[in-house]
Amino acid sequence: MKVADERVTLVSDPADNIGSSITGDGRPAEKIVFIENGVLKNLNYDRYWAQKQGKQPTAAAFGSMRLMGGDSSLAKMIASTERGILVTRFWYIRPVDQRTILFTGLTRDGTFLIENGKVTHAIKNFRYNESPIFMLNNVEAFGTPVRVSASEDSSPGGAIIMPPLKIHDFNFTSLSDAV
Repeated sequence: MKVADERVTLVSDPADNIGSSITGDGRPAEKIVFIENGVLKNLNYDRYWAQKQGKQPTAAAFGSMRLMGGDSSLAKMIASTERGILVTRFWYIRPVDQRTILFTGLTRDGTFLIENGKVTHAIKNFRYNESPIFMLNNVEAFGTPVRVSASEDSSPGGAIIMPPLKIHDFNFTSLSDAV
């Protein structure tokens, strides 16, 4: 089933991890393609849910996720934006409604206004409510993937490798005084 833009490929690969290649339930991690060219290929099944569904449990690398990218530079994405918001980091991501795949979180450590292709000034952080499925269907451009900090305590966190993305219609819901 097609769930995202055809440019979206999302994998979990133990080769991306620095350290353990063991899953949360003690099995050796395997490379798993979750979305390939926008098409859902695999779901994550722990042992319990796999047994309930008559499936094999997946052995995704704990904390590892890589979104393949493209060749657009961040400068080019900014230059092609008439009015938008540059988010340099999301602080945390929490599920709101697992049935609709809705998540919430905050921007942090640098949120800026883009006007007429230029970053004009820093702005307050935002709370957002968004589904990654909607977001991955609204991508205008992909940059080159880089490892990003995926922790809330400034540690390196899991092996999260993401490209810069230019997305239209992202749902920011309110301003936040978060630092």
